[in-house]
Amino acid sequence: MSQFQSLVEALVILVSLCACAIWLRSRGVILVAEQGVFGRLATDFALPAVILHSLIKVPFSSQALLPALALFIVSIAIMVPAWIVGKLMGLGRKTLGSIVLVAGFGGSSTLGLSLIRRVFHDDPLVMRDSVLIGEYGALLSVFTIGVAVAIYFGRDEGEQANVWQACKPFFVSPIFITMVLGTVISLFGLPQGNVTVQLLEDILRISGQSLIVLVAFSIGLALRPIAVRQLAGLILVVVLLKLVAEPMVAWALAMPIKLPHIERELLVLQAAMPSGAIAAVLAKRYGCDGGVASAMVVATSFISLITLPLTLYFESQ
Repeated sequence: MSQFQSLVEALVILVSLCACAIWLRSRGVILVAEQGVFGRLATDFALPAVILHSLIKVPFSSQALLPALALFIVSIAIMVPAWIVGKLMGLGRKTLGSIVLVAGFGGSSTLGLSLIRRVFHDDPLVMRDSVLIGEYGALLSVFTIGVAVAIYFGRDEGEQANVWQACKPFFVSPIFITMVLGTVISLFGLPQGNVTVQLLEDILRISGQSLIVLVAFSIGLALRPIAVRQLAGLILVVVLLKLVAEPMVAWALAMPIKLPHIERELLVLQAAMPSGAIAAVLAKRYGCDGGVASAMVVATSFISLITLPLTLYFESQ
């Protein structure tokens, strides 16, 4: 099966699981208020398990830090035209902040790893590189530059805010701790043939397999109707920047630095992910327009069902 077919299959599975979540919500089996539980399980349980399992399985590769840096740069770079277009459209400060956030930051960590895991059949080397690219390239930018942007646009005039205090929770989170721990273990290795190590790997592998279910249920429970007519202009801007321009810029950046094909493919796929829910969370938390940000996440998630396979198809040509 080709990678294109695998991605389409993964997206069908994701949509099916989202539909199950919506159906269970309509039946009252899962309450809307329980959406946060699935989100926290995804980010604080399944994702750390995937990160740690992927990093301890194979030796560390400093080469994968180059595409991670490229993704960091691309995410920040896309925010500039988002800010310019938003200013030209006459957007208010808080709405402008939301557009800048959702245009720059995608769901590389949760949704991205879930899809890549299926597309590449859980290949250990691919998963290691995906984790390094997604976590060091995307998550660090979200919880540093992203937080600063959300605070800048979301604060009221004259309001003082401490960026470090806002970023601090990330650096004590399970995601960051497993990133650091997994990187250290990957550098020095674990004893081979050890029963305890094998048991640990099995626990992490089984725990990580729940990621796509938790992500799908979190997305399905969060989906709400959006005012497409009123937000059509903003949706078009964010779709063009996040789903079209960002993977193209990532590809253009990968060519001159001569990334190996697989790492270039992973970089482009990570860049092509729809706007991440974390961008909407940051927008709402720090005073930007959370409603607009959430609508952009929903809109780009739907449209990415078309753009993601097309991106992979054209990149592989």
